[in-house]
Amino acid sequence: MLDRLPALSLADRAGHRPDPVPLAGVPVLPMPEHVVEAVRRVAGTPFPRISRGSPALRAALAGPLDADPERELLITHGAQHGMSVALRALLTPGDEVLVPAPTYFFDGMLRMAGARPVYVPTRAGDGWAADPQALEAAITPSTRALLLCNPNNPTGHTPTRSQLADLVDLAARHGLIVLSDESYERYVHDGPGYVPLQELRDRHPDLVTVTSLSKNYAFTHWRIGYVHAPGPLLDRIHAAFEWDAINVGDIPQVAAEAVVTGPQDWLRPAFGGFRRKRDLLLDVLGAAGVPVVRPAAGIFAFPDLGRLGTGRGLEDALLARGIAALAGGAFSGPDDHARILYGGPEDGIRELGCRLTGSGGRE
Repeated sequence: MLDRLPALSLADRAGHRPDPVPLAGVPVLPMPEHVVEAVRRVAGTPFPRISRGSPALRAALAGPLDADPERELLITHGAQHGMSVALRALLTPGDEVLVPAPTYFFDGMLRMAGARPVYVPTRAGDGWAADPQALEAAITPSTRALLLCNPNNPTGHTPTRSQLADLVDLAARHGLIVLSDESYERYVHDGPGYVPLQELRDRHPDLVTVTSLSKNYAFTHWRIGYVHAPGPLLDRIHAAFEWDAINVGDIPQVAAEAVVTGPQDWLRPAFGGFRRKRDLLLDVLGAAGVPVVRPAAGIFAFPDLGRLGTGRGLEDALLARGIAALAGGAFSGPDDHARILYGGPEDGIRELGCRLTGSGGRE
């Protein structure tokens, strides 16, 4: 039996508590008029059922990706759905998958595919970078894939091109498929920058990227993402997708096309402030004496809060202070760390510091 998704379970536990610190993740914005108008125009229009997704949306995505819209792109109900379908399509029961950790909540998806996740720890002292030697040492005759999160959730680590190439070369040597969740590609603040996995396909053909349009364009309520993979792999993923969902709703795809192809200025205020909020959170944590590796991307940091407890005890200690944060075990990482979101108002980040030091809110 699968456990619930950790973030949703925590939200239920936190929901009834008074005086919460207003932390938040990715922005969800009102749609601009050009998107609303595009949806209004087609709301009463019947569409042909195209299970790979709207040709217009795939064409809009294909150019920047240097992808074949007919053979290499599949529209899905968000990145999580895309990754879940891809894993079930490409793995068989008993397969092992290498996963540098901490990482996103892939565990349930892997187990639904019948696969066994093999978590290979990364270390704060290395900036949470994956260790190719440790990954190679974990390979067995049952290993079939390497699963990445780039930029990483929860650490905010972004690998350099050289680091990513080392991982792709490792997969090529051992005949492994590489899958990468790249849902935070637009949330990079500094560091080496985001390097798309598909830019390394000349080194190894079996690369599968899953991305969230919902996160990257601030409309998570529409639930739109896509899978980008070479034709032979995408054919397998597409077949599994048809059994899973048949096709994504047409209206959300029209909205996504309008968002991708239309003016982008409405996004700048929301996205432009994340680096400043990240820096504020680092200042707040530093003042509270909390060790943390500087995240280069995302809307989260992964500090060491072991002085408050570990695992569920750490989460409860934070909730008692009005802070909703998942302990590291939810990310298959160290349970004395926790993911702190900084997508909310700056006053909330300052209040978080007060709660951690006992100078504000409730104890």
